[in-house]
Amino acid sequence: MTMNRFRAFAVAIGAVAALIATVTDRANAAPPPPPPTEQLDLPITEGPYKPDWKSLAEKIQGRAPAWFRQAKVGMWLHWGPQAMGRSGDWYAKFMYAQHDDWNRNNGYQNHLRDFGHPTVEGYKDVLHRWKAAKWDPEKLMDLYYKAGARYVLAQGGHHDNFDLWDSKFQPWNSVRVGPHKDIVGLWQKAAQKHDMRFGVAFHQDYSWWWFQPAFMADMDGPYRGKPYDAGQKLDGKGTWWEGMDLKDLYGKDLSASYVPGVNPKHNFYHATPDLLPAKEKEFARWYCTKWFNRVKDVVDNYHPDFIYFDGNTYPFSGTATGRGLKSDAFVRIAAHFYNTNAARHDGKLEGMVFTKGAEDDRAVCRTNEGNFPKDIQRNPPWMYEGCVGEWFYKPGVNYDPPMLVYAVLEAVSRDGNCLINVMLNADGELDPGGIASLEGMAAWMKVNGEAIYGSHAWGRFREGGYGMSGSNLAANRRIVYTSQDIRYVVGENGALYGFAMGWPADGKLTLKSLATAAGPITEVTLLGAKEPLVWKQTADGLLVTLPKTKPCDYAWGLKIIGKELKPAPMRGR
Repeated sequence: MTMNRFRAFAVAIGAVAALIATVTDRANAAPPPPPPTEQLDLPITEGPYKPDWKSLAEKIQGRAPAWFRQAKVGMWLHWGPQAMGRSGDWYAKFMYAQHDDWNRNNGYQNHLRDFGHPTVEGYKDVLHRWKAAKWDPEKLMDLYYKAGARYVLAQGGHHDNFDLWDSKFQPWNSVRVGPHKDIVGLWQKAAQKHDMRFGVAFHQDYSWWWFQPAFMADMDGPYRGKPYDAGQKLDGKGTWWEGMDLKDLYGKDLSASYVPGVNPKHNFYHATPDLLPAKEKEFARWYCTKWFNRVKDVVDNYHPDFIYFDGNTYPFSGTATGRGLKSDAFVRIAAHFYNTNAARHDGKLEGMVFTKGAEDDRAVCRTNEGNFPKDIQRNPPWMYEGCVGEWFYKPGVNYDPPMLVYAVLEAVSRDGNCLINVMLNADGELDPGGIASLEGMAAWMKVNGEAIYGSHAWGRFREGGYGMSGSNLAANRRIVYTSQDIRYVVGENGALYGFAMGWPADGKLTLKSLATAAGPITEVTLLGAKEPLVWKQTADGLLVTLPKTKPCDYAWGLKIIGKELKPAPMRGR
């Protein structure tokens, strides 16, 4: 090695060492103190639930109303105008993303194909074109109920900042624009015909910064440098949206508040801490107050049984998806909901507030998007939520009906609930594969429902592998369950149920958790089977000879009666 090369190599080594030291210093540095909470003191209904995290936690204590455990299965009505893009999730943002690195699911190209260039035909125009022409909420709700759902969660509004009810505080709503229908109200009316519990979801809290791409422009091509519609300072005069303000939909251009040196493309993504919020406090307060009034509007006028908030933390937490402002708006809306719900039920709290993050988990219930706990989780109450395909409509999904049932079993065996979204297209219809999946689930629940409703976890939830993962249920088709994969649950009637996720080729099934050490078993039956079973309890497990005829198409449930059954020790587990 020559002297010059040696020096260059030494310089490079020194640079790498300096970089490692810098990264190490940053990793070891104490996190910055959280910003102070702004007390907006927005008006709420007074009652026993105070707008304070500690007070709510002590009052709620991680409890859920009895109906939640009884219901067990729900449908996520994750539907709205973003289905128009046929581009899956976050279409309203990615239709403004020309560059490949930013362009998820070809949203930009699909928008050009179907609507035109976003300098002329922006998301506001997609809203105008959305008519939901074939949406039949009562027909859909009949199918959801037959498929086993006993509660539903309707989309109140997504990150696109469009309210799906007759909103008093957001003119960009589905009654005034697009289908001219109260989507939330009509979903609720259909659910009430089946006595299903009804919830409303709110994703609008970080819409105040989510639409930043709409203020940008193409990087190349004939429209290079020309701002998209949000950045053109349009007033709507002489158009279909005359009298409406684009600020209410898109927010404002926050580029002056980007952290210096951060590539603007990072502003496309959810949780990047790329804003200097101190520069936008006035706008953030305005938006936060408006958000509070919108949620309160639904709570006061629709009286949902539960409300749900998206994000990897709670709204206006000051961090992650709640970045930009830390305020008391969320804890106040939670207290308002709890107080109004209790007042409507003679002082007994029958409502729930769901988030994916909280300052104290005892104050809310948790939702797990696309993942299951590694083991049984009894407290706080929780539910798994997953989608078939993407959250918003995208064609070409490989539907796999058993996956809906497998998701239910993976959740209830761990002591949770299961909430499933089967995509609706822009017209409000299910794909044929979606219909087949729900009809398959309905047939399974007809045979096995007694093991699901009102159930709770046993002392062990599984034998075999951990099973499913990921929010996209169709993507779990690669998972192959075998007869060694068992899921356990205790029914409302006190019986133990063991579900074989695969059918043994020889018809012989062994449940190792139910060896003689588990306690004496007096009766074993197969749900839906007409003929009696041949079974024997041994030191190695419960040995069952299954009938030749399968009573359902997948996930076969054994009903096991015994006295104080506890999981037997398993070797090599």
